[in-house]
This record gives sequence, C-alpha cells and structure tokens, in this order.
Amino acid sequence: MPDSREAPGPFGPTVTLLFSDIRGFTEFTEQHGDEVAYQLLQAHHAAVRREIAAYGGTVVKTQGDSVMVVFPTARGAVLCAVAIQQASAAADRDRPGTRIAVGIGIATGEPIQQDGDFFGSTVNLAARLCAEAGPGQILVAETTRHVAGRLEGIAYVDRGPWELKGFIEPQRVFEVRWSPAPPPDVPADDGAALESAVQRALGVLARVLALRHRDDATFRPLLECQARAGELRLELSRALAERQGYTVRRVDEAMLPYADLLALVEGREPLDDQRWAQLEASVARAFGRPLAVAATRGRLVVDATPGRPDAPAPAPAQPGAPAPAAAPVRPDDRAPAPDPRAAGVAWWTAAHRAWLAWKASGMAWAHALRAALARHPHLLAVPIPESAAWDEGRLAESYFALLEHVEGRAPAFLRGAVARAVELAGGEDPARLGPALYGLLVARGRLPETYGDFVRDVMVATIPHPGPWTDGVVVETDEATTVRRRPTGTPGEASEQAEVLTQPTARAEAQRFAVRVAPLTARFYVVHAGVLKAPREVVVRLTSGGAPSDRAWYLTIRTGHMLHTEPRRLRAGGETIAGLGRDVAGVWVGVFNPDPEAAAEAELTLAVRAPASTPPRAAPFAPPGRRPR
Repeated sequence: MPDSREAPGPFGPTVTLLFSDIRGFTEFTEQHGDEVAYQLLQAHHAAVRREIAAYGGTVVKTQGDSVMVVFPTARGAVLCAVAIQQASAAADRDRPGTRIAVGIGIATGEPIQQDGDFFGSTVNLAARLCAEAGPGQILVAETTRHVAGRLEGIAYVDRGPWELKGFIEPQRVFEVRWSPAPPPDVPADDGAALESAVQRALGVLARVLALRHRDDATFRPLLECQARAGELRLELSRALAERQGYTVRRVDEAMLPYADLLALVEGREPLDDQRWAQLEASVARAFGRPLAVAATRGRLVVDATPGRPDAPAPAPAQPGAPAPAAAPVRPDDRAPAPDPRAAGVAWWTAAHRAWLAWKASGMAWAHALRAALARHPHLLAVPIPESAAWDEGRLAESYFALLEHVEGRAPAFLRGAVARAVELAGGEDPARLGPALYGLLVARGRLPETYGDFVRDVMVATIPHPGPWTDGVVVETDEATTVRRRPTGTPGEASEQAEVLTQPTARAEAQRFAVRVAPLTARFYVVHAGVLKAPREVVVRLTSGGAPSDRAWYLTIRTGHMLHTEPRRLRAGGETIAGLGRDVAGVWVGVFNPDPEAAAEAELTLAVRAPASTPPRAAPFAPPGRRPR
C-alpha cells in the first residue's frame, strides 16, 4: 500500500539560529603569525563546540572564524551564547598581546531547511545582528527575546528598532546582559583595593565622557563609545556600593580600552610605532575603526570645564602599599536638590528628579535621550504639562532633556525656579504652581524661539536609532507605494491603516497628512526606500491655514544608515530631495509647534516620484528653430 503521507515541505519547525564571529582575529594573526592564529582558532572552535553540545545546538557550518548554529529552543541559544562569551573572556584573560572577542547574533523563526542548511529572512537577520554586534556583545531579535522569556541571571536591554541592511522595515533589537561571577581561583579583593581601582576607572571614564570631536558634535562613533562609558560608570558605582560583581582585575580589564583611547587622544606618554599600533588596534577592536582613525588624526579633544584645571593623573600604586580609602560616589554637590514645595506638580517633580539622576550619572546627553526615546518614542508628541498622566508618570521623567535645554540657555534656572514660581503663584497650591512653573520654563528657555532647536537636537541624537514615534510612513518600492497612517493620531498609538498603491497615477499623487501639533510638541513622518531599480525624488511641503509654513525640519539617511545631512529647516516653498533608493535610504520630517499655549493645524504633503527629465539643450551652433537629433 503506498504511503499516503505528504512529502515534507521546505519549511520546518520553529528554530533559533546563532551566528558568532571573532573580533580582532586579523590583528591577532598579523601580530602572532598564521600558525599561532590557526592554533587559537582551533582551540576557540573546540570550546565553542563544547558549549553548543551542552545546550543542545548543532553546528550548521563554519567559515573561517565564523560559526552558524541551530538550536531547537531559543532559551538554549541565549544560554549558549552567554556561555560562549564567558569561555572566550576566560581564555582571553591571560593571553598576551592583542586580544580577541566574540560578537554573536541570534534570531528565531521558521527558516527554509534544505540539505542540512537553512535559508530565508531568519538566517539573514541572525547574520546581520552578528555583524552589528560589538566585541563581547550578544544581540537578539525581538522574536528570540519573547520566545526565550525570563532567564536567571540574564537581562534584555531594548535597543529599539534598527535599520538593518537587506530589511525594508526596522527590526527591534535586544542586547543580552549577564552578571558573570568572578573566577573561582581569584581571591576576593579587599575593599580598599577595589575602591582604589574603581576610583581610577571612574577618573578615566570621566575624561572619556568629556571628549568631543573638533568638527562634528554628533560624531556617532564617539557618542556610542561615551554611551558605553556611561553605562560602565553606573555599573562601577553600583559595584562600589554593593561590594559584588567586580574584582580589581575585572575593573582594570573593563577600563583598558578607554585608557587606550585617552592615550591616543592626549599623547601624554611617548609612543613608539609598536605601542601606537597596539593602542590603535585596541581602540578599533573595542569601538570600531572610525573612532580609532579620529583619535589618531587628532580630531578628538578633551573638553575640560572652563576655569577648572585638569585633575592630575593618579600616581601609580606602589607594590605592597595599602590603597587609600576612596570617597563614595555621590551626585555633584553643586546640583540643585528638588524643592519639596513643588511635590504636588507631578510633571515638574518627575522631570527634575530625572534630570538630577542624569547629571549624577555622567552619561552623555545624546545617549540618555536615546534611552528615553527607546522607552517612550512618542515623548515629543505629549505636552510636558500632561506628561505625568502617561505611563504612570514615567514619561514625564524623559522630559529631563527639555529641562537641560532650558538650563543650557538660562544657567542655574532649576536652582531657583520653584521659589520664583511660588512667588508668582502666591503659594504652593499645585493648581496655580504648575502653570507658574510652565510659564517660567517657557520664558527662561525662550521656547517660542528655541523649541525648534530642541527638536533638531532630538532628531540628531535619535534618528535613525531608536527613532521617534511616527504619525505617517511612506515606503516606496518598484512594485508599490505603501502609505501607513495612525487612525486617531493619539500619541503612542500602535495601530495603523495601510494603503497599498500600485497604479502609476495614484502613486504619483502627493500623500496628504493632516497634522495637529499640541503646544510645544512635534510630530514625525518618514519616507523609506525599499528595493528600487531607479532612484526617486521626494517632495516635501508644509502648509498651515492654506499658507506655506517652515515649521519643520528634515534630514536624510544615507544608505549605510548614518546621518547624510544635518537636519535642515524646511523652506516655506517646500523641498525636493533627490537620490532616494540610491544614496538616500530615508527622509525624516519633524513638524513642530513652538507656541506654548495653542495647538497648530497643518497639512504635510509627501510626494515620491521619478526625477523630472531634463529637455535636451540645443547645440550652440544649430540653425535657429532646429532641434538637435
């Protein structure tokens, strides 16, 4: 009797794919030679295979220093990735010379399976996440994070939606964090030695956070390095308070790439060619080649606080000498403490406390803002006086960024704001004190004139990652134009209404978006390029009350997902942006309302079309009335 069962199709069960790749392997090979590098690679693969077998994975294939693995469960893949990182760090700890690290990407889905290999978007996503992962970093797709669920000793950090090569839609990415225990053969450090090591590290990190680029205030590699420095600074501060999770050795190892960066920037020690090359390789491996190049070419400087001399470098500890007791890490004593008289004004209190916490952390403003928008991408769509009603008051905390904008234009504003508002309100009644504080915020920050600058700064820091919440999206491909709108326009609304246009006449028409912008808020729109054989141009126009308006910024994203231009003010007559699908991957538009009292009504039109053809010019010596052939 013939077998009546259907032949299995190409799609198999849900699996999780892991890609790992060694960072720094090329530098290691150049320093130690092919034979030593090959031995290291074999030892690395052997250690990785042991962890893969322990967590139920199967090696699909290897290519050079890269490995592709399939797991039946997402939990097994995540736990295996952590084990690989721990094993790699342990093996690298005692290795002399150039160090190596592993970057890992993980995605979960139902890929096509054929002849023991896997194909499809899940494979592409895992590989792309691996390529984006830094040394010692694990990046996972949103599906993996939700399928794996909660794991003991592991935390997921939401990095927001990322524009990844080969994917039309942004992909939400999570970073896996874990708390490694100190090696069992390393004795616990005494408290004084650990405090001394942490204080030395905090000094190094403080100088890294003071770095700036001579030509580009938004140089992304430096911002990302400072973001990591801010996170490490917070971790070390907690370690000093909790007395766990760090040893002197681990503190020194964590600080090393930042110290190497400062050595390149400051040049305080004489460097021969070999030492210079080692520092450059260390910085490139930890933070990427662009930052190393900027440091070696003298484009980075330490932006010391005016009027305050640089603190001298700490003297090296004498062998056997007891380390001096370090003072506990405290917020800046000069920072104004919250005034209890404003406790009844929820939005002010939440934003002010968050501002104080941010100032004490030493974290770069751009990084803190990106973290805030990752939590509340619709932040700028909510007026600050109403922000305490969102997310149990947590959205108001993210408005620390606007307080800093005002403080930058009116130094010491926050110190005396409540006292002045109490005078204006005639008491501490929140119903009158809240409007008084809002009025002072508007007046001292000159927000009717400067709020547009604040919106521009937010766009620079947060686009494309994590990116603000959008009211409208247009995606252009060869086959269709897809237009997505929010049904109600409520800030943070997740639902969308999508319209797919395929007829040429409909696609050529400008897409109109009715924009209602509350006082001192902004709304964002974006045009994405899908797969396009020929470039398009994007025409952006804004009108209010039937008249042209310039209350908007626009910026373009390079195909490599970096800022192509600084945000530019939209001209009242509109703008035409060429090259969509060629060297421009997207166009973002931010419409803002600088009026502190009244909402604004406007209409934004976005048109995507083929570039207008230029008529042939007549030859300079052609007879009059004759057209060239």
